[in-house]
Amino acid sequence: MAETVESPGLLHLDFLPFVDSGESQAAYAAERMTIDGRTEEGWEWVSDERVCAELRSNPVQIVVEKSRLEKNSSYFRALKSFREGASERVQVDCDVLLFIILLKFFYTGILNITPSEVATLLETSVFFGVDEAIDRIETWMTVTSTTNDPELISNVVNALPAIWDTSNRYGQYAVKNFCSRFLAINFISAAAQGAFVDLPCTLLNACLNHPQLTVDSEARLLEALVRWCEAQDLTEEADEEKRERRVQLLDKVRASLLPQKILLARYSLKDLLDYKSRTIRLTSYLKSLDLSGCHEVDEDVLFNSSSRASVPDEIVESDERLASARVEESSSTSSGRVGSQVESILPIRSAKWPIGRSFKALTNVTLSQCNMIPQDALALWLGETCPNLTKLVAVNCPQIELMLLPLLSKGCPQLQTLDISLDTFSLEESDISKTLVHRKAKGFSAKLHFLIWGVYPLRQLSSLSLRGRSELKDRILNNVLINCQALLELDISMCTALSDHGISEALKLLPKGLQSLRARCTKIGPSCCNVLSLSALDLQTLDVESCHGLSAEGISSILELQDSLETLLLGGTSVDDSALLLFKGRRLRELSVRDTKVSANALGPVIRMNEGLRSLDIRGCPNVCTSEVEDNDGSTHSSAGLPHDGRLFEQLGSSNLLEELKVGWRFSYFALEAMEPNQKLLKNFEVGVGGSLCNMCLGKISMHWSSLQKLTLCFQTIDDDGIIEILDGLRGLQVLEVRKNIGYLTSRGIAALVARCPPGLKVLKLDRFAPGMSDDDLLQLSRSCKDLSHFSLVGCSYLTARSLVSITENMRALTELRLEECGGLTTNGGACVLKSCKALERLILRHNGKGLEEDFVMKATHELLHLWYLSLDFCDSVSDRFETPEVVPLEDSLSTVLLSRCHVPESGLVGPVMSDGNAKRNHKDTIVLRWTRDRIHACTIKRRVY
Repeated sequence: MAETVESPGLLHLDFLPFVDSGESQAAYAAERMTIDGRTEEGWEWVSDERVCAELRSNPVQIVVEKSRLEKNSSYFRALKSFREGASERVQVDCDVLLFIILLKFFYTGILNITPSEVATLLETSVFFGVDEAIDRIETWMTVTSTTNDPELISNVVNALPAIWDTSNRYGQYAVKNFCSRFLAINFISAAAQGAFVDLPCTLLNACLNHPQLTVDSEARLLEALVRWCEAQDLTEEADEEKRERRVQLLDKVRASLLPQKILLARYSLKDLLDYKSRTIRLTSYLKSLDLSGCHEVDEDVLFNSSSRASVPDEIVESDERLASARVEESSSTSSGRVGSQVESILPIRSAKWPIGRSFKALTNVTLSQCNMIPQDALALWLGETCPNLTKLVAVNCPQIELMLLPLLSKGCPQLQTLDISLDTFSLEESDISKTLVHRKAKGFSAKLHFLIWGVYPLRQLSSLSLRGRSELKDRILNNVLINCQALLELDISMCTALSDHGISEALKLLPKGLQSLRARCTKIGPSCCNVLSLSALDLQTLDVESCHGLSAEGISSILELQDSLETLLLGGTSVDDSALLLFKGRRLRELSVRDTKVSANALGPVIRMNEGLRSLDIRGCPNVCTSEVEDNDGSTHSSAGLPHDGRLFEQLGSSNLLEELKVGWRFSYFALEAMEPNQKLLKNFEVGVGGSLCNMCLGKISMHWSSLQKLTLCFQTIDDDGIIEILDGLRGLQVLEVRKNIGYLTSRGIAALVARCPPGLKVLKLDRFAPGMSDDDLLQLSRSCKDLSHFSLVGCSYLTARSLVSITENMRALTELRLEECGGLTTNGGACVLKSCKALERLILRHNGKGLEEDFVMKATHELLHLWYLSLDFCDSVSDRFETPEVVPLEDSLSTVLLSRCHVPESGLVGPVMSDGNAKRNHKDTIVLRWTRDRIHACTIKRRVY
């Protein structure tokens, strides 16, 4: 250290390290390090980590001007009143490094603040009475609370417990308020940090009571609090004090804003939640809002929430003036610019809705399965509340029409992504054996109010999903694309009313051309191929699965020119080797040629050229690994130079990026051996018809592909040992589907499934794989797998009505339930399903015992608010018939009901099961009832539908 020159007015400050009580502090005096606190050289010692450690472990003397200390510190000013004020040497008990930081601040006005040092720097500033430093810390905290830097947020969360404790001990209420405000504004980011569970309960409570608590969904808030409680051992079995703290936290969660499936998954917490408040947490910092599955949200909830939102007072007034001005502008614009004709089209604002506030940061809104919000009210609320909206997702909202597009164009001009898809049942026209009813729904009008678009086109909309919209006709699609000229991504899958010519003419209207087209199960054909094969297009995604109007020649014309494709889904089409060989692209990440005649002769080169392939689906391709290729006329011939069975999978093994693989024919132990070395990232593996895996193969899969999250095995040879290999090796498994295998589970395998069920398992399907399962087995399984969202059980003939009660009481969060040929599950009716499993979207009950009420369909429509698919069998009805609704209200989710009929060969009777319950029942046909926005359709089909 540099020698200091003694001069009048200097003060020597002695900082001693902490030593054991038996050692003398004076022993360090001779070894004292001296720092000149008046120079930059002295301040910069704190920037060297090695020197910092040395300073903290040795006695240090700092020389500084007494007047400078007295000017900036009330502590040193107060020393003048004591005898130390006349001394030239004072001993100081504090961190020498923090004091050097303060010294630099005294001389330069620069205070370097890092999250990890805030608590100790605050404590030091309070100790020395440096008010200006405290003000700087408070300013830094205020700015930091609105940061978007993930690293800074993480560092602050780590430091929050210490900052909170220091501010409480020293009565620094401004800093204390910062802690709760920071955590409130950044709650979702903070909850994702490991340090979140270390936050003090008092801080968490203050955060939950803060008006700026910003969460994108109440479900995320609940999950974060549950995780914190579990980490703190605040459970139902804890002592009374801990249980009380748990109640205080969970009481802040608003049950009416939780999705039904989350409420049911956390059924044990139902009595601890807040059922009074129905106000959405809207703040000026909210960027994304997710209300998916919140069936209690209606227009009143939306408008009342935006009017009472928790925003700072200085923002509220200006935002309300802006909102009021927007309402007045809307009225004047309609009459002045657009004219009276358009004015009559625009939604009318109800007098009961308060003027809303504007949340400019809110750009993403998700309202999927929110059936109770009328379309006009939704358009008004979005326009007033989210003027900068860029993304709206409203999947499975049957009350929403295509009319929403022009309505949004005025209030949300910056909209870039819109998804109003509907889940729907796919039915091929060739499957229909008889049409029973086909008429236009009463009150439906296909008229679109495109006059609004004459003034307010959706200029920035780049992604549009209309999947499953049966009311989408050629003319309507044409009008949509005329007014969405920036469109780059379009999903019209399952839009069966569109024609090949209509789609092609609409696509020609886009000046930039599409980058992504998803049109599976549509009538796309030659006309569309002509448009899609234009060299000017830069197509990156093409999904035309199950488009039977496509010829091999048409597909060839597309593949020959579109070499920029990253996603290519051709499953169920006429694609063949000649077409696939024309594809020269090298950017593919996803490829599906399932159920086609493609062979390894064409598939091999594509795989070699696309080393970045992440997903491959070759199920149902009998030629993919054989030495003979089938021609279009049905004849076969040998293919020269065709790879042997394992060659294709050797090529796949050389790609270490593959995450999803679906295979079938000729996939065996040898193919698995060929792929083994590099497939460490595989997440989804499915083996279908034609594959031949055994227990030994499952052992290799568990060993080498331990990162698997989804495993599907169909028509394979496995039993207890195979399942045990899976359960022991694949602990991250989320989906397990075992269907129609050669072999079955015994009580040993079922016990292993109960005891070793992967903790994150969400989907479990055991179809004809556990025929000996008993009621007690299923009871234990249902208790072990409470968090399942999908459960399927087929062919368990020993089950009784007790098992149905076990399923519904323990698996309340199910969204899909399939039970077929399972003994007498429904002999006591299906009331327990309707009472407990309120989140069901798909329900299939078939051949489980005569006991379902005649009005079961009607009850399901009213009790299960998210149910859109229901499949039953007349054999299970107590009266051999089911009552069905003639009309389904638009706000109801139900769109498809399947009623199967059987005949008994011995007697030729239709419907009821014979008295002994064991007579073989053969499928006769299925009545399909469908309610869409524009049609009521009933028909019969011969094939079985699952």
